[in-house]
Amino acid sequence: MAPRSYDLGRRATTTAATRRRIIEAATTLYRERGVAGTSLAAVAERADVARGTIVNHFGSADLLLGAVVDEILVAIEVPDERILNGATSTEERVRRFVDAMVRFNDRSRSWWEVFRRDMDSPVLRAREAGYWASFERLRRATMGDAGTDRVAVATVGALVHPGTLWTFTEAGLSLDETIEAITALVVGLIRRTEANGPTSGPVAGHDPGDRRVR
Repeated sequence: MAPRSYDLGRRATTTAATRRRIIEAATTLYRERGVAGTSLAAVAERADVARGTIVNHFGSADLLLGAVVDEILVAIEVPDERILNGATSTEERVRRFVDAMVRFNDRSRSWWEVFRRDMDSPVLRAREAGYWASFERLRRATMGDAGTDRVAVATVGALVHPGTLWTFTEAGLSLDETIEAITALVVGLIRRTEANGPTSGPVAGHDPGDRRVR
C-alpha cells in the first residue's frame, strides 16, 4: 500500500503544480493582452500544457477567469465590516473605513486598469457586483443613522471612489494625507447630517456602471 500512497501524493502535487502554472500564465496574459485578447490556446502555450489540460482543470475560459479573479481578490484584501470591530465612535469608524478604502484602492489600481476594458464579461460583472455589495454593507455599518441620507450616501461613495484617490495622489498628496483629508470631510458630513436630519428621498442602491473607472 505504501507505494500507492506515494503515487497518489505525487499525483496530487503534480496536479496542484499544473493548476498553479495555468493560473500564473493566465494572470500574466490578462495583464499583457486583456481578457478578450487571451485565448485558452495562448494560456496553454505560456503554461506549457495542452489546451485540454486547462479544460480538465477549469472547464472553460470563463471558469479560468473566475479562478484568477478570485485569487486576485484574496491577494488585494477587499475590506469588509470586520475592520470596524472594536470601534466605539463615529470618528473611529470613519477613520478605519477611509483608511481601508484608500489603501485598498491604491493596491488594487493596477487590476482595475487591467480589467476595466473587459467589464462586459459576465464573470467580471458578477465579481464586481459582489464587491459593491460588500462595500455597501461596510458603508452602512460605518455611517450608522446617517446612512439613510441620500446626499450623504452619494457623497461618501464619491469620496472613497478610486478616481478620487487618484486625483489626490496625482496632485501630490501622500496616502496618509489623502486619508486625513477624506476622513475630515466624511466626519463633518456625518455630523451635519445627524444634526440636521436626513434629506428626503430614497437611498439608491449601487449600480456598478455608475462608478466604474473609465
